[in-house]
Amino acid sequence: MTGGNFSLPHGNSPPPLAGEGQGGGSAGTAGYYDYPVVRRPVWTWEVPAYFWLGGLGAGAFVTASLAQTFGSADDRRIAADGFYVAAAALLPCAPLLIGDLGRPERFHHMLRIFKPLSPMNLGAWTLTGFTPLAFARAGLHAADTGLLRGPLRALVGLVPRRLTELTGCLLGLTLAGYSGVLLGATNVPLWAKSRLLGGVFMASALSSGSAAVTLQAARRGAPEATLHRLATVESAASLGEMAILTGYLVQSGKAARPLTTGRFAPPFWLGAVFAGGLLPLLLHGFARRGHSRTVRSLSTAAAMCSMIGSLALRWSIFEAGKDSSEDQSASFDLSKAGENLGGCGSSI
Repeated sequence: MTGGNFSLPHGNSPPPLAGEGQGGGSAGTAGYYDYPVVRRPVWTWEVPAYFWLGGLGAGAFVTASLAQTFGSADDRRIAADGFYVAAAALLPCAPLLIGDLGRPERFHHMLRIFKPLSPMNLGAWTLTGFTPLAFARAGLHAADTGLLRGPLRALVGLVPRRLTELTGCLLGLTLAGYSGVLLGATNVPLWAKSRLLGGVFMASALSSGSAAVTLQAARRGAPEATLHRLATVESAASLGEMAILTGYLVQSGKAARPLTTGRFAPPFWLGAVFAGGLLPLLLHGFARRGHSRTVRSLSTAAAMCSMIGSLALRWSIFEAGKDSSEDQSASFDLSKAGENLGGCGSSI
C-alpha cells in the first residue's frame, strides 16, 4: 500500500523561518502548524480486511494447534476444525494484498530478497510461508475425517503433523502482529506514537481466531467442557487485548483523539471495546453459570461479538489514523519525540 511522505502541499509557499512564530506570525503569514505535515493515506478497504482475515486465520490456527497438544480427545476432534477456519480466512489474503499493491508483480518483487527488519517485506514472506502450512494442516484434518481419499490422502499423509503445527504457530503469530508494527513504521501519529499496536493486533487475532473456532464448535454441538475451555482461551486473549489497548491509548496521548473522541469513536468504543471485549467476557461468564441449554447460545453470541469487535478495532484504528495524519500539532509532537517522522508509509 502506498502512503504519504513528510512534505508540504504543492503550490504553497514555504513556511516562515524560525522566529516568525508557530501557528501564525504576522498577518497573512502562515506558520509551520498551518501546513499539512503528513499526506493523508489513500489506502482503501482491502487493508483492514486483509489485517482482520489474516489475524483471524492465525488465531484459529494457534487455537487448533494448542488443542491438539493440550486438549482432551473431544477438544482435539472439535477444535481441529480451526485448521479449516484458518485456511478459509487466509484464502483471500493474498488477493487482497495484491489488489492493494495495484500490480501483481509488486508482490513478487517483495519476495526477491528477505529483509526481516522491514515490516513490509517480513509480512509478505510470512503470508507466503504461513498460507501453505495452514492448507497442509487442513488437508491432514480432512484426511483424518475421511474427506480425502486415494492419492490425495497418501500425499497429505507425508506432511509432518507436529512440525507443521509448530512452524505454523510461529508464522501465524508473526502475521497476526506484523500489521500493527507495519502501521507503526509510518509517520501517521495515531499509528506511530505507541509501540504497542502490534501487541494489540496480535491479542485481538488470538481472541477472534479462538472465537471462530468456538463458533464452529457450538455449531457442531461440542460438549460443554470443550466450549468452556475454548471460552477460557478466548477470554484470556480478550483480557490481554484490553490491557495492551489501554497501554496503547495512554502512550498515544492526544494523538489518539481521532480514535477516542473523533468521528470513529462510536465504532471504536461500542464495536471494538464493548462488543468485542467486554460483552464476550460477560456472556462467557453467564454461560459458565447458566443451564446447559443456554451454554451453546451464549457461546455463539460471545464468539460473534468477538469477531465483529476485532474487525471494528482494525477498521476504526485504520480510518482514525487517516484523520490523525491531518493533525499538524500531533505530527510535530511525534517529530520532537524523535519517533518515525520522515518515515515511510510505503506498501504493506
